[in-house]
Order: sequence, then structure tokens, then C-alpha cells
Amino acid sequence: MATDADTQQECYHCGAILDSGVQICPYCGRKQVRTCYCGAEIPVTAKVCPYCGADWSGSWRVRRKSKSKRPDWKKLLKFALVGSFLALFLASVLNLVITGLASHSLSTGQQLPDSLIQRLGLALATIWTALAALGRELAEKGGGLVPLIAVLAAGAALGAVVYLFREGFWRRWRRHSSGKVKRSHSSSSSNNTD
Repeated sequence: MATDADTQQECYHCGAILDSGVQICPYCGRKQVRTCYCGAEIPVTAKVCPYCGADWSGSWRVRRKSKSKRPDWKKLLKFALVGSFLALFLASVLNLVITGLASHSLSTGQQLPDSLIQRLGLALATIWTALAALGRELAEKGGGLVPLIAVLAAGAALGAVVYLFREGFWRRWRRHSSGKVKRSHSSSSSNNTD
């Protein structure tokens, strides 16, 4: 026979006593379950999914820390000032690069325009001319368009890898695949004990 203690659980956030199976605390509004990568509903406090073995310990710590921590206004101001000076430095370097590239597209005796947009147009013309010359050279010396296509494909592959790392797909794939390994290892060890 089930007692009241068996059918009750405690909210992980506010400590309120909840009936078993309650998914949202009526006192603080926090969800008590999350959907794992495998689609199973697991408690928010679970560090490892009991169904697929996915590791949730890192995300739990990060989420708890980010919700409870308040911004340090002095550090925020310091980072904002450093960011503004860095942006100013990068803008001046970019202006120098644009001006240098634009000067290569000028005819003899022609003055550099004052407008940044016009200088940017001249800089892009210089870049386009350099890329066209590179393409011609690769086509002449490399035996056609094959080397040019290989360079473009290598650049596209590098860009795709950077995107996948930046967006965290690699970590999710690794965590999910390592969860499968843990699960199969634990099931094989339980079979060995039988």
C-alpha cells in the first residue's frame, strides 16, 4: 500500500512538497522534468539519463549558476570600456586596410575619395582584381579549374567545421555518442554478472 511519502516529491528549487508526477511547481513555477536527447522525460536534477546515459551534470551546474548569479556592475563597466576601445582600434585598422586597398585601384593622379563608402568600393575592386588574377594563374599553371575548385571546397569545408564547433553540434554529438557507449557498457557488465 502506497503511503503519502511515496506519492510526494520535493521541488528542487523552492522545496515545496508536491504530489508525485507534478511537472511544474505551483509555488515557484519551475519545471520539475526535462526532455532528454532520447525523448524521455527525466527529473531536472538527474545528472545522467537513466534511459540513454546522456550526461546532464554540466548543463545543470551552468543553468543553476546563471540563474542565481547577479551581474557585477564594476566588471560589466570594465568589459564595456575595453570593448569600446577594442572596437575603436579595430575600426581604425579596418579604415587603414580599406584605404590601402583603395589606393591600388586609383588611376595615376587620381585622389582618394573622402567617403568611406567610395573607398570601400575601390577596396572591393582591388580584392576582386586580385582574386581574378589568382584564378587565372591557378587555371594556367594548375591545368584548368580543378585547383581552383579544390581551394574553394577546402575553404567551404573549413567554414562548415568552424560553424559546427561554434554552434556546439560537435559537443552534443560527442555527448550523445558517449552516452550510448556508457549504456551498452553498463548493459554488458550487467549481463556478465548474471
